[in-house]
Amino acid sequence: MLQVVLDPIIPNKSLNEIKSVLVSALASHGQLSEALLVYEEIKKAGHNLEPKAVITLIVRFCTSYLHLPSTL
Repeated sequence: MLQVVLDPIIPNKSLNEIKSVLVSALASHGQLSEALLVYEEIKKAGHNLEPKAVITLIVRFCTSYLHLPSTL
């Protein structure tokens, strides 16, 4: 994955989509800290997360830290 993210040939729009998928995958697998680090990178670059990645982060945070059931 790192090779893809660092490839200079990939357009910024595609790179943002790839990073959003990475955030979603990391959050889904319990790696919330890593997901938030990638999210910070996206923000610093002036981009936004894809909606699905945002939902995954919210659900994972709620189930992990607030102990709410996952209903999404």
